[in-house]
Amino acid sequence: MRSTLAAALAPAGLALLVALLATLALGAGRAEAAGGSWRAYLAPAAACPGAAEPSAPPPAQRRAIACLLDWARARAGQDRLAASRSLARAAALKGRRLAACGEVSHAPCGTDPTAAVRASGYRFARFGENLFAGPAGAVSARDVVAAWLRSPSHRANVLGGEFREAGAALVRARGLLGRGEATVWVVAFGTPS
Repeated sequence: MRSTLAAALAPAGLALLVALLATLALGAGRAEAAGGSWRAYLAPAAACPGAAEPSAPPPAQRRAIACLLDWARARAGQDRLAASRSLARAAALKGRRLAACGEVSHAPCGTDPTAAVRASGYRFARFGENLFAGPAGAVSARDVVAAWLRSPSHRANVLGGEFREAGAALVRARGLLGRGEATVWVVAFGTPS
């Protein structure tokens, strides 16, 4: 298991924004994304409806995240990720646990990193997840995916050819970043066994 915590760059106009990222991959090779800058994998703002709108409704933001992930994967020559209800349920369970524990971790409150995916009923051969936390209402889906693409380990999960399915969840958490309400994104990637 590999886990990384990194700081993300703030979107324009949010000089004090500190976003926390975490990535986890189990049973997956960690080949670095082939060539080029992370920017080559970020969809233009107009490519995915609602992607640049921090105030878009949660369903629109989830669709934008899926669109942005698939756009990046297409640029890397990878197949689209099939939507998985079980992985979306796992992402929501992990997000709620992060909010309840007040920490951004693959093992919030000391839980097993795979507890949420196992509780969702998803049987996996390969599993990975990306986490993001930022101020509520200040970060768009495109900002989240850009942060993941900037980080080599997060980008490896996004572009990983070993993953076939994904599910995303957006959760609100009070006090997670030390003040106010935070937005927590969890994307669970998987290949069924």
